[in-house]
Amino acid sequence: MKENSYLVVGAGIFGATIAERLAGTGNRVLVIDKRPHLAGNIYSYTDKETGIEVHKYGSHIFHTEMDEVWDYITKFTEFNDYTHTVNTRHNGKLYPMPINLDTINLLYETDMDAAEAEKFVAKEAKRDSEKYGITEPRNFEEKGISLVGEKLYTAFLKNYTEKQWNTSATNLSAEILSRIPVRFSHDNRYFMTAKYQGIPKDGYTKMVEKMLDSENIEVRLNTDFKDIEKDLLENVKIVYCGQVDELCNYELGILPWRSLKFEDEKTENGLGEAVINEADKEVPYTRSHDYKYYQIHQPEVIEQKISYIAREYPADFKKGGEAYYPVNNEDSAKLYEKYVTLAKKKYPNIVLGGRLGAYQYWDMDKAIKNALELAKDL
Repeated sequence: MKENSYLVVGAGIFGATIAERLAGTGNRVLVIDKRPHLAGNIYSYTDKETGIEVHKYGSHIFHTEMDEVWDYITKFTEFNDYTHTVNTRHNGKLYPMPINLDTINLLYETDMDAAEAEKFVAKEAKRDSEKYGITEPRNFEEKGISLVGEKLYTAFLKNYTEKQWNTSATNLSAEILSRIPVRFSHDNRYFMTAKYQGIPKDGYTKMVEKMLDSENIEVRLNTDFKDIEKDLLENVKIVYCGQVDELCNYELGILPWRSLKFEDEKTENGLGEAVINEADKEVPYTRSHDYKYYQIHQPEVIEQKISYIAREYPADFKKGGEAYYPVNNEDSAKLYEKYVTLAKKKYPNIVLGGRLGAYQYWDMDKAIKNALELAKDL
């Protein structure tokens, strides 16, 4: 530690960006991660039998509208031209998601044009908002009904979301729906406004390896912060990308988190596309991934008979398990701020960052953007 001026805890996209930027200005950086691999939740590896790049922790599609982020990340990898589209299964039928003109016409068995559909959905939303007395939406359910009406909301948003968060939609923030747009066109691109989009041709792990390839960076995997805490010098600055409640031994209780588990199989019964969401509550998993369809730059991988399927199940977070998503609400925000104060009291040189450290539900580009800004400040 004597040679390292910074300790970065977590080798995911945020930690790797911070480490690369600090090392590039002459700082010595030690990067540790308790997992046996780099890249955090974007970790991917090539299945030797099929050549399929497996996203171990679920699909990750890079997308951004920010030139600064794109210019930065493309220094370390070349992206293919994959454009993400998703179908949602409801009552045995597949519908485009996010909700668009085709989704509306398929569900209502109509043939409306864009203008007609927009007026129709507005009428449905107004009628159902009045039915339930919704003026200012106070939660996810009220927001959904006020946006698209009860039928569209119940078919595609309610059950999927309640499975994901394991709670009633009435207990969830209305802000979550800001991530789910509604369109009155045939455009089925999931990230419609993304200026840049794709998958790293060599995989996410290779990308992170290149980011950390510096004589000023040392990486130690299978290393927990608690394992080396006693060896830290007082002047070592810490960028901590893990759970702040775990860091503080859960002294104030467990922050609300959601977890996931994946059920994998190789099969000739593929999805025929990269992702299918499951909207019905009778299906216990929220979506299935068929990873080979991300490799559009390798037709031989896509055209083979075998697929690598992963079914994604929501799970309650348990102490010591994997935290995937923060449950953001007013109470959790207050508890998080108390933990920030406690952490800084225990570790005066600490800065919290990344999805877990900042307790934020960030896409990859937002994590990189925040890391670039923090690196400048540091």
